[in-house]
Amino acid sequence: MKKSEKRLLFILLGLALLGAVVIFSNVYFEKRDALRSEQENLAAEWEEIEILFEERELWEMRANWLTANQPKYTSSDQVANEIFDIAQANGVKGVETSKRVLIPIDEEVSPHYIQAGVSLQAKGALPDVLRWIYDLTRPETFRVVRNLSLAPDKEDPESIIAKFELLRWYAPRNI
Repeated sequence: MKKSEKRLLFILLGLALLGAVVIFSNVYFEKRDALRSEQENLAAEWEEIEILFEERELWEMRANWLTANQPKYTSSDQVANEIFDIAQANGVKGVETSKRVLIPIDEEVSPHYIQAGVSLQAKGALPDVLRWIYDLTRPETFRVVRNLSLAPDKEDPESIIAKFELLRWYAPRNI
């Protein structure tokens, strides 16, 4: 082999080696970045698991409270009668209810509860109506108010008319 051919061969081998180094370094850096990203994700997931483990007692206590206090779903008739009776505001001073219409019982709102409700209109002095609504929605009653609208009564300036849906959440049957 001539000297020029040897030089050309070394240059060619050098360029091939340089090309291989560039290709393998790109593959290395891509793998390294992917592994770092996965490590960060796992570290964040581990941190979340540790936080949940630290709060385990709190969540178990809440779950036990729910199991003990959430009303059980019995039958649609009984649930509908119960929510309708509550919406009548019997014995509540200064509040009159009207236009009570049962909302169909929805068992598919959430896997955690069955929802029953009534749409109604309440009339009375602002403090009386708001106190009644507040008393209806205490956490231990599992009742919520949806779509609340308040408007002054055109016939009686001292009164307001509250239109809303009163819902109650019952424990699902499988619990």
